[in-house]
Amino acid sequence: MSRRIHIVPDVHGRPFWKDVLTASGDNPVVFLGDYLDAYPNDVIFHDLTKEGIIASFEDIIRFKQENSGRVTLLLGNHDCEYMYGRDVCDCRTDNDHYDEIQALFRTNKDLFQVAAEFFLRGRRFVFTHAGIHPEWMDRHVPGWTIENMVAELNELNRQALATDFPEETDFARALAEADPERGGTDDFASPIWADAERLNAGHHLADIVQVVGHTGIPPGDPVITKDVLYTDCRQVLTLSERGVLRTLDRRKCVSRDRDPFDPELPDWRDRELFNLDCFERPYCRSCGSRNIYIRAGMMADHWYCMDCGKDQIL
Repeated sequence: MSRRIHIVPDVHGRPFWKDVLTASGDNPVVFLGDYLDAYPNDVIFHDLTKEGIIASFEDIIRFKQENSGRVTLLLGNHDCEYMYGRDVCDCRTDNDHYDEIQALFRTNKDLFQVAAEFFLRGRRFVFTHAGIHPEWMDRHVPGWTIENMVAELNELNRQALATDFPEETDFARALAEADPERGGTDDFASPIWADAERLNAGHHLADIVQVVGHTGIPPGDPVITKDVLYTDCRQVLTLSERGVLRTLDRRKCVSRDRDPFDPELPDWRDRELFNLDCFERPYCRSCGSRNIYIRAGMMADHWYCMDCGKDQIL
């Protein structure tokens, strides 16, 4: 197994994914889906065009074709609206180029999958666009187990896409299930629609760390919890052999409580989440804030609270 996995969160037509072209070497690269976007005039897409977004997607397909053994392309909800049809997802759709994009997906359907898994130092990491709920699996994947769930999801996807009308399959209807957080009516959402709050509400997969996109977070601030890594921060990330999540420029990612999906964190002395090398920011002893930093020039155990302004030794 390689020492590093490069993670490309939701692309939405943006060029940041190209950073991995020169940096990935022989390491695996996992794209978490949502390759296109129909609103290039949004503020974060101000310098993109719909045609350019499609051309970038074609580049991603070529990258996969040229590196088929180490590049994984996962399906997101915005991809399934073309691959499986509008009933699965009909939002931010490029209606001007719908047929062209659908042909791109369906012509290259064998390049895409729903889930992937990697083992790092004996720890299992499962990659999907939005996350796997055991209750959704119980409903739609008969006979699934922790051991076979990735293979079963990908086989159901393969079988559905082998039909002439994948949009009419049971798997398409299952993928369309979304919970109220995403505008749906289902109790538990599919791996392309799952919502972060539900993943951290006791619906965990035993001894597995899930890696997901789908839930937008500020650039540079992936959210690390015991069971889930939320990585949709608009830049390429690297998961190392020891389980350390870093940006491509080697800056270490740490958990923060600024994101609404970050659950209550453990005591600051417990600095190893899921027994891997991740770090929790300590509490301020005066006001309880986690907005606390090592001050420049101070010793490593001296911290400064940005909220109450007090120095302290932790």
